[in-house]
Amino acid sequence: MKGTRRITIEPRPDALGGGWNLRFLEEETEVGGGVFPLGEYLASTTQEKEARRLAFEDAMQEAWSWLEAAGE
Repeated sequence: MKGTRRITIEPRPDALGGGWNLRFLEEETEVGGGVFPLGEYLASTTQEKEARRLAFEDAMQEAWSWLEAAGE
């Protein structure tokens, strides 16, 4: 049986490119994650608010995929 899994999604500092930092945790130990910097999303929209939303949605999609894999 796998340990308890959870995720955190936190804002990244603008100095590091903004966006979101995703962390995967098992039993409170970080086991992976990813970064979703705004620059990649600003290429498809000129509005920062929209870029933040798109980046957050991608982070959530990645998080759900990881959490669902725990049930396999």
